[in-house]
Amino acid sequence: AATSKIDPLVSIHFGTYISATSVFCLALSNSVTASALFVVILSIGESIWSPRWYDYTMSMTTEGREGTYMALSSAPLFLAKMPVGFMSGWLLQKYCPEGGESHPQAMWLIIGVTSIISPILLTFLWPYVSKKDDRQRPKRTIFFDMKL
Repeated sequence: AATSKIDPLVSIHFGTYISATSVFCLALSNSVTASALFVVILSIGESIWSPRWYDYTMSMTTEGREGTYMALSSAPLFLAKMPVGFMSGWLLQKYCPEGGESHPQAMWLIIGVTSIISPILLTFLWPYVSKKDDRQRPKRTIFFDMKL
């Protein structure tokens, strides 16, 4: 409800930055406080972008095809499961081996860098992603000055 007056794509963009930066709390410290801060920041980011994801999906649907669009909007999350599973296993083996010296902050830094790629790409591709149709292109592309 708090973001209902903001364009869904802008909310998604802003929320993904917040969610992605939450991981860096764990890259800076492996304390309980850092873990709690990670969860709080991630939750705030998710609460901004996640509900608006469905609004954005529904705004692109054609009449009678809403169910198909909603199902396809979950496809990226589903397709990411396999590579993320392999990556997490590899990172845990390399940076937090059983019985060996562990480096969890390095592991979380790598996860943070991979997480921040999506919102950064969205920023650079904003003029193309935010086009409403072929004739309309946004004039402003600075992150906090997006007008749709």
